[in-house]
Formats: sequence, structure tokens, C-alpha cells
Amino acid sequence: MHDGNDTVNLLVEEPGAASAAVLKARILIVDDSATIRATLSRAIGSEFDSIEATNGEEAWACLERDESIDLVVTDLDMPCLDGYGLIKKMRTHSLSRMNNMPVIVVTGANDTEAREKAFVAGANDFIAKTSDHVEFLARVRAHQKLAQTIQELEESRRFLKEQANTDPLTKLANRRNFFQVAASSLSQMQRQNEHFSIIILDIDHFKRINDTYGHQAGDYVLLELAKVLQNAIREGDALARMGGEEFVVASPYTNRLAAIVLSERLRKAVESAEFVYEGNRIPVTISLGIASMAKGGDDVDKLLAVADSRLYLAKQKGRNRICASDKTSRADRVMDVEMEMVCPKLDDAITMIKHGNTFRLIPHLHELVEQLIPILELVNKENADSPLDLKAIKKAFGALK
Repeated sequence: MHDGNDTVNLLVEEPGAASAAVLKARILIVDDSATIRATLSRAIGSEFDSIEATNGEEAWACLERDESIDLVVTDLDMPCLDGYGLIKKMRTHSLSRMNNMPVIVVTGANDTEAREKAFVAGANDFIAKTSDHVEFLARVRAHQKLAQTIQELEESRRFLKEQANTDPLTKLANRRNFFQVAASSLSQMQRQNEHFSIIILDIDHFKRINDTYGHQAGDYVLLELAKVLQNAIREGDALARMGGEEFVVASPYTNRLAAIVLSERLRKAVESAEFVYEGNRIPVTISLGIASMAKGGDDVDKLLAVADSRLYLAKQKGRNRICASDKTSRADRVMDVEMEMVCPKLDDAITMIKHGNTFRLIPHLHELVEQLIPILELVNKENADSPLDLKAIKKAFGALK
């Protein structure tokens, strides 16, 4: 013979009892009658958490606010928004959670017309107001289990779609996804007679990074580079990792000149970024190849092939640069000269030195020191007791000119 204390002890000791209570499925009960709401809540209270609403508008607010609701039990005749209107709003909502949520309608025992209308609106089941609590609880159990199954299938579908379309390391779009997005964007640009460009880029000397710092450092560089690129592209551009150290950008409404400007922004963003792994500062630069849609149209494969060949030329010419045209093009030669001849600003140069990207600074050391001289003169004014030998500094760097 067991007393009340034994029962309490068994409930406390049962594994998972506390978590089961916390994880009870939540049922929304909608009726303008407080008596009916209380009766329905009591009927399921041992297995489910219930929340109540007095009409369709209140119920809709609950559904939008509370994503833990699994099932709706609703009357049909209510003020403000009736049951039919509530069901229609759920079934036409963009979220699958609303579309697929089971709805049990509470009707009069012989109200066939109301049942048919409710099914047309999208109700899953109905229960007569005269039914006993055993039947009602059984219906709720069955539909809640169905709702749980639907949610699990939806989550699996989303996961599989993400796996199929996403690069697992960088979380950018993968090659497969890029082809779908780029082809759709290119087709739209062709219909609108607008410009479209593709930019292929990869990390300079990436094998050297792996060999010097290890493959985990290489993964770190890929991950951080993806973030830098994502922050530098424009709204509407599509960024993807094609594989290895190669990335690609599809840019709608972008002609060749605009693609060059975007590419230079990407190149400079990477050159100026800080890559530090386990205390090691890793210099990272990228090379880029550009292809723009010609009159009469192209396809993604052709544009990628052209951009890839220009990426190869950029690497041949010394890396950390852009190539937007063929090797013999005057415009390409002019751009190369501009890349080499324009002296970086002093703050950019200091950032490049900190990050180990000194490749483009060597031809401009004399100009950079000349920018620095006024600062050194100011230092001498403020520190007259131990002045810097500016004459010797100017003479040493004058030899570089």
C-alpha cells in the first residue's frame, strides 16, 4: 500500500520528469467563451501547456509572438476575427510554421455546413462541443504528433538545402549555388539590357601560408578572408567560394569600369586587413581577374573562363593586382602602371607594413619618407634636447630616389 509521499518521491526520482514538464507542447485555445476555454484547457492540462485567446485577433498576435505553439484549437463564431478568418490568415502566411500548423475546429454537433466551410478554409479536424475530454485529448495528441513530425521534416529539409548550397568552412555560397544565382542574375541583366560582371580572385602564395604556418592557419585565413570580402562587396553582389583558395563575385548592373573599382576595393581591403593566427602575423594579398558581359550576351561558363584567364595574367604580372583585359590591351597596361606608380597614403603604408604586405611599398620609400619628414621636424621641436639627425635621414633616403 502506497501513501501520498511515495507518489511524490516516484515523480521526483523519475528520470527526465522535470525536463518533460518544461518541454510540454503548447496548444493555443481560441474561444470567446471563458467556460469553454477553461473546459478545453483542463482536458489537456495533464499533457500539454495551454494558452488562451478570446478571438481571432488575439490568437493571431499569440501566433506571431510565440513560436513554441504547436497546434490551434478554435471556435468559429467569434468577434473581431472569426475562426474562418484566423485559419485563412494562417494558411496564406509566408512562414511554413503557420502554413503547416494543425488546426482543430470546435463546432456544434450537427453543424455540417460549418465543418465543410472550415475544411475549405484549411482546418485539419473538428471536434463537437458535446464530445467528452477523452476524445478531445486523443485528437490533440494525434495532431500535435503530426505537427512535430512536420517540423522535424522541415528542419531536415532546411539543413539539407544549406548543406547542398553552402561552403562548410566559410559559410559562403558554394560553387553549385553560385552557378544557380549567377545564371539567374545574368539572365535578368540580359532581359533588361544591363551590364553584368564576374570577378574571380584567389589568395597569393596560399601554399606558402599552409607550408609556413600549417593547414589550420590556412583555414583561418580562408575564413577571415571570407568575412573581409563579405564586408567589402555591395548589396546585390553574390559572393561564393569556388574551392581551395579561389572565390568569385557576380555583380549585376556592373560594367567593366565599375568592376575594376569594386575589384580594387576588394584588393585593398584584403591588403589592409590583419590576419593573426596563434601570434603569427600572416601577410595576405589577392589577385583578381574580371570579365564583363559583352553585347549580345554571354553565359556564366564563358565569363568565368575569361575571368579565370585574366586572374592567371594578374598572377604572372606579380600578384596583388587586377587584370580586366587581355595581355596586349593598352587599358590593362595603363592600369598596371597606375597600380605600380601611385604612392599609398602614409597611414595605408603603415598598415601594410604592420600586416607584412610591403610588396607595393618598395618603389615608393623615398616619397613615403618625404611625407614623414614634417612629423620628424615636429618631433625635434618638441624634443630639442635630443633631436633626430634629419640631415642624415634625408641623405640616406635620398639615395633611394
